[in-house]
Amino acid sequence: MQQIVNALINNRTFILFLFLLLFSFSFISDRSLYHNSKLNRLSIEMSGSIFNITHSINSYFNLKKVNNELLIENKKLLEYEINRNENKLFNNSNIPFEVFHAKVIKNSIKSSRNYLIINKGSKDSIIREMGVISSQGIIGIVNIVADNYSSVISILNRDLRINAKFKKNNAFGSLNWNSINTNTVTLNDIPIINSVRIGDSIVTGGMSTYFPEGILIGVVSSYKSNLVNGYYEIDVKLNNIVGNELNVYILKNKSKIKIKSLE
Repeated sequence: MQQIVNALINNRTFILFLFLLLFSFSFISDRSLYHNSKLNRLSIEMSGSIFNITHSINSYFNLKKVNNELLIENKKLLEYEINRNENKLFNNSNIPFEVFHAKVIKNSIKSSRNYLIINKGSKDSIIREMGVISSQGIIGIVNIVADNYSSVISILNRDLRINAKFKKNNAFGSLNWNSINTNTVTLNDIPIINSVRIGDSIVTGGMSTYFPEGILIGVVSSYKSNLVNGYYEIDVKLNNIVGNELNVYILKNKSKIKIKSLE
């Protein structure tokens, strides 16, 4: 104990310097939006570098799993190309979203406001408010962008709301997480005049610039009607396990600027 006290006394100048430095950063961050933005970007860049090292180590010990996932992804891409060439329904001018691939190097699922860090940033043409999906479902929305890394607000974040609908009848609602089960989200604002059944598919509504219409989110796992306000309370089991995702796709809406100008 005495050695610790002596060490603190001998290094009191350096400790005081660190305290004042941290205090000044905190003061600047709280008082200035510009400096707060710069500090957030610096934090994401530093965190991304650290988590990238950890991710590289983990990836080495999970090569078999990653290879299997890549084989599945390649199969789906091949099937898509075959169907596209066969049906002749799609071409570049008709597809409103540009797709970027990224790897998840940090995935938080234990908080009420979870996030992910991906290994793509502004140098890779990533910007804020891009939608992020996996091959199995939706992941979240890009929030903070540094040069080489980006932070993504997870769908498992109580502050995030996603426009969603029933696949069978286009009944629209708002999807958000209840901060309890990491495999279940809640669909709100569906009037009780609509028919709801266990197992009904819930997909993205397309009424935002984040996601195209029709991406599978999950299925109805339970529901109850609230006769007081005339709406259902619907639990949706996610199609994907967000905490297990390693590969994601970032979606750039080519029409976003036009849509925003109209809004």
